[in-house]
Amino acid sequence: MGLVLATFNVLDLFDATDTPRIERIAALLHPHAPDVVALQEVGGESACTAIGEALGGGYTQVLGDADARGIRCALLTRRPIVASAVLRAKSLPFPRFFREDAVPFEGRIPLRRAVPDVVVDASELGHVRVMVVHFKSRRGTPMRDEAGETLEPKTTHELVEAETRAVVWRAAEALFVRSAVDEHLLDDPDEMLVVCGDFNDVAGSLPLRIVRGASEPAHTDELVSLAGRVPITECVSVMHDGEPAAIDHILVSRTLAPRVERAFYERMGLGDVVRQDAGTFASDHAPFVVRFV
Repeated sequence: MGLVLATFNVLDLFDATDTPRIERIAALLHPHAPDVVALQEVGGESACTAIGEALGGGYTQVLGDADARGIRCALLTRRPIVASAVLRAKSLPFPRFFREDAVPFEGRIPLRRAVPDVVVDASELGHVRVMVVHFKSRRGTPMRDEAGETLEPKTTHELVEAETRAVVWRAAEALFVRSAVDEHLLDDPDEMLVVCGDFNDVAGSLPLRIVRGASEPAHTDELVSLAGRVPITECVSVMHDGEPAAIDHILVSRTLAPRVERAFYERMGLGDVVRQDAGTFASDHAPFVVRFV
């Protein structure tokens, strides 16, 4: 018996009574019979329960903390939970150039969406650790004044400066997650580990490279991005205003990578949220599904 894992950003799912949309979400996942479902942008326990019941029931849930918008990461599992935690940080540090330097951006970069960190018993496969992430969006982060009010960009320089802040934010979140990965793999270098979710960035981007780890020189704790195993023409998880991108990812430890049988984006019904009515499809993301054997 293997393990089927899916990660899915379900687009502001606050209303557990929105039966049509929950059924559309379940319809994308149900054919693949996922044992573990990593969720992003879910409102709370009732919405998670509704998804689990629509998938046939039998799921236990682990919820992260909600951000200011009320969305959070969560994990549903039909496999027994061996251990679970929720990783939190009030604010995130950023690299210094010299050891004596003051911490840059101190207190300015929160980890808005806590990271569920759950070990499940995958039967013959063994224990598998799953960490669920949702990084800062690619929208620019404007400057704020002394009172905390947003200063809207007025020049091209200010616009790209705002985008740079967003990259810094995602990179800080990625460094936080990579630190947790390092701790786990230092404790058990052979641990079967998964980091999955909405990274809001593409393969080869700085946040992805941070979580993946060093490749030159090669390290045994480098993670393997499963998006690289999806044919390029099928490697799409979002369509925004005609632009396709794969920003939802599953990264696995080198011990677990050889156990991957198939990895794919379930793109059935994926629409362009800018050009279509979001009410006609499940989400503006496609689920990313992987089968381990």
